[in-house]
Amino acid sequence: MTDLKLPRISVVVTCYNCPDYIGAAIRSVARQTLTDFECVIVDDASTDNSAAIIEQTLAELADSRFRLVRLQKNVGQTGATRAGLAHTNAPFVCFLDSDDLWNEDFLERHLAAHLNETYAVGFTACNARLIDGNDVVVAGAVYWFGKDRAVADRGRAFAPIDPARVPKLDHASRSAHWQTQTPYCLYTKRLVHWVWVSTSSMMFRRSLIDLVFPDDDETFRLHMDYYIVVMAQMVAGSLLIDEPLYAYRLHGRNFAANNPILGGRLHLSARNWGDTHSRMLDRMLAAMIRDSERFITALGDRQYQRMLLRMRAARTSFPMSWVYVLRSWLI
Repeated sequence: MTDLKLPRISVVVTCYNCPDYIGAAIRSVARQTLTDFECVIVDDASTDNSAAIIEQTLAELADSRFRLVRLQKNVGQTGATRAGLAHTNAPFVCFLDSDDLWNEDFLERHLAAHLNETYAVGFTACNARLIDGNDVVVAGAVYWFGKDRAVADRGRAFAPIDPARVPKLDHASRSAHWQTQTPYCLYTKRLVHWVWVSTSSMMFRRSLIDLVFPDDDETFRLHMDYYIVVMAQMVAGSLLIDEPLYAYRLHGRNFAANNPILGGRLHLSARNWGDTHSRMLDRMLAAMIRDSERFITALGDRQYQRMLLRMRAARTSFPMSWVYVLRSWLI
């Protein structure tokens, strides 16, 4: 059916005090092989010259697909993203952090994955290369991608490495070349396990984002990604592209990923997150109960009740957690 049109994509880039990398992030969007997109860059009231760098980059690009929204007050990750969403309306949306970089085929590969003939997922997610502040690759991928991070290497004294995943090194150009991979996997589990990398690796259906996006900017200043991804997985599931299609930057000033790369299990954060996980789940559960009519309208009563029970299971210890899971299976 050659007369069908591809959907447009909205891109939201948020920036707060990131002058060293925001220009490169924007240019990585401009280089996309799939060209039918709109991109809004939100400067979250930066106190340095980030906004000037953004304006200079956009002037150099002279591309009508890009525009800048400057906030007068710092509102955090969720508020800045909300401001960007308010200026976009495409049926698919991506979020790029100001210090990360997309491969040129990022949008093309993700949209193709969404348009597969097997399953209409809520969002797609890819693996990542890890780079430092000077664009030097420090790890070829993230080991836990597509696995339950807590048990990804448990009980495996020897784990084989596929030779196809080892790059060829070009000594003359001081570069590495990885083979193109095409492994796709549906993640349909409706329990809370983090198997993704970051929101920079994802493409969402806009209708799904509108349903699950948090309504409190202050509470979720720094944890928007966890909230929307877990909620989106509970509602609609995801499709994983086990190939690094973007670069996650570790430059020493990341708020969360502030540990050096030692190898092994990649404990990227040295921060004590305390009860953040449980508080986020409590917020999700409260939102589902408070906005039950909206969720039931979108999901239907059966799927809503099942999701509610799975969320309760995530907040309850064994054996009660399995009681909730069993009840969800019986609906």
